[in-house]
Amino acid sequence: MIQVENTVLPNKPLNNFEIEDAVKKIGLKNFCGVFLRDTLPKKPKRNECTIMNLDDTSGDGTHWVAWFKRGGKKWYLTHSDFPHQLN
Repeated sequence: MIQVENTVLPNKPLNNFEIEDAVKKIGLKNFCGVFLRDTLPKKPKRNECTIMNLDDTSGDGTHWVAWFKRGGKKWYLTHSDFPHQLN
């Protein structure tokens, strides 16, 4: 088990429903949802956070990343490294 912000998560790959449930428990600010990369909302908010699978709807799913946007700055974060700023 892994503890994140007083929420215990299983130490296994999570599906979209498990991720959505965990984020609700954690109370992540500006959370917009869990998406495949080709189903992201067309109009992003000024400040937002999503969990995105790098696969599209034609595949079985590959790898989850966190996506953050604050104003004009954007970052993504994988399970094992530091945030990467996007241009």
